[in-house]
Amino acid sequence: MLRIPDLADPRYLDEVGWFLYHERYERHQFGGSYDDERRQYSHLLLEEVLGYCGQDQVWLTDKAVVSVGCGCTGDLAAWPAAIKIAVDPLLYTYQKLGMLIEDIDGTNRTVHLAMGVEELPLLDECAHLVICRNALDHMPEPAKALQQIWRILKADGMLFLSVDLGGFATPDEPTVFSAESLVALLLQEQFEIVRHTDDDLPHSAWRPCSRRILARKNSQAGQTLDRAEILQAYMARLGEQG
Repeated sequence: MLRIPDLADPRYLDEVGWFLYHERYERHQFGGSYDDERRQYSHLLLEEVLGYCGQDQVWLTDKAVVSVGCGCTGDLAAWPAAIKIAVDPLLYTYQKLGMLIEDIDGTNRTVHLAMGVEELPLLDECAHLVICRNALDHMPEPAKALQQIWRILKADGMLFLSVDLGGFATPDEPTVFSAESLVALLLQEQFEIVRHTDDDLPHSAWRPCSRRILARKNSQAGQTLDRAEILQAYMARLGEQG
């Protein structure tokens, strides 16, 4: 059942309050409404990620894209992907606050999953691209998140990751990464780094910098089922019943 968490808890208050604060006070780059601003940021993210992937927008027309830890940013609002899925444990809260935005006309509608990435109900190898922008350090167990991202990515799927480095832990950003620890975690969770940039501007102004990474999953043996064995067991059961 969907629920609204205790917003007196600093972990959740800081997440939700940040968006409410920026809706009211910090719209200064594009002007217009907060919805308009977030759609503009979605365009910028689209250009950035496609640039890292070496693709154009046509590439997305038959692709499934998942944005993990998206908040109410509207990350995928401008994306012309065939399937767009946004995942965040606070999406139900943002819906109740009237803060989710509509997708840009002519693009498919984003499906919102109000849950943590650790509980993803998506099937194996269903996503061509996963975006995790300014979210991994917000997770208390980022390794579990990467395991799920690895699982849902197709064999040739890509992960675009943007993570602030340095600083100190806070209630809503409990995990602190260095460049080395971030790379080590990705390698541990069976990702291969294709491209990265260092010393990008941080998402949180009080952190020193951020790192952008494009990674692909390394293949490994997964869980398999034996069709013949299952059918044989079923036929034996039919025989017992007959």
